[in-house]
Amino acid sequence: MKNQVLAAIVVALAFASCACTKPEKRVVEFTSMPQQAQTFINTHFADKQIAICYQDRELFDKDYEVIFMDGSNVDFTSSGVWTEVEDRDADGIPTAIIPAAILEYVNARHPGQYIVEISKDRQGYDVELNTTIELEFNKNGQLRRYDD
Repeated sequence: MKNQVLAAIVVALAFASCACTKPEKRVVEFTSMPQQAQTFINTHFADKQIAICYQDRELFDKDYEVIFMDGSNVDFTSSGVWTEVEDRDADGIPTAIIPAAILEYVNARHPGQYIVEISKDRQGYDVELNTTIELEFNKNGQLRRYDD
């Protein structure tokens, strides 16, 4: 019994020490990023100059971030799928990457406005317009709510 308690304490301490490790953020070459991320940047941001690329390494995860000279940025998963795009230029996010239902909703309900930031996760999309209005959509592009 005493050995089991001791083993449980050792395991708990091991997990606690792993959870406390700092994420490692390091500069990487654009060409060392996943091919899917490279293709995304070359397709949708070919006109922008890359300032720096980072790889964020955490305990069980590795993400990438590309920052452009104008301050715009794109975050990617370890496989190269985009998770967040921010582009506050005069035209905002390239419309080709915005799901059609979300783009239609914004164009219909907020004419003259455009999306400057979009992020996605398993539940759906978070969108910010150039007027700082924030909206949440489900994964099918249906409005959940306005956020503040």
